[in-house]
Amino acid sequence: MKLLKDFRTVSMLLFLVLALALHVGCSQDSGSSPVGPERNAAPLDVITTAYDEEAEEDDDDLDFLTVAQRDPAEDGVSTAEIGLAGGVLTHAAHRLVVPPGALNETLELSFSMPLSDTLTFDLGPHGTQFNVPVSLVFNYGNADLTAVNESLLQVYYYDPGTQIFEPIFTTVDTVNNVVIGYTNHFSRYALIRK
Repeated sequence: MKLLKDFRTVSMLLFLVLALALHVGCSQDSGSSPVGPERNAAPLDVITTAYDEEAEEDDDDLDFLTVAQRDPAEDGVSTAEIGLAGGVLTHAAHRLVVPPGALNETLELSFSMPLSDTLTFDLGPHGTQFNVPVSLVFNYGNADLTAVNESLLQVYYYDPGTQIFEPIFTTVDTVNNVVIGYTNHFSRYALIRK
């Protein structure tokens, strides 16, 4: 069990280093960063939410971020064919950013949001694995932020094996109302209030 815990810790640290390198690499491009705001925008107020692998929470205890008013552009499914060169899949005000080399072949990726009063996101095909982390850029501008500490928002993914939501490494940009989760696989994702 300790070996599994050590493996998960080392894997998460490697994941964080790759995510940071991806973020820094994108911000050094000659164009704008696909993950953040334009270069001339106000400075980011970015907060990193700690990943707590020891925290096993029952889904009943999770406080899902709810929608104040759903954007009609969030209905339906958005798709894009993305391959070795990477790319961006946009769905309403949300984005999936796939860096170069994350996929070994071209796949048709999909992005949708179940009709719900919570901010949940389906990315597919479910089970797709990536060689390097991809960025899930979720805009929470239409959320009910009553009594919400935005800096504590966290992205969780649904684990079909355990049938519970688990946290992933998350950064929060409170200036642009964006939460960025970093993952190496597809599943259902949700924004959780901590």
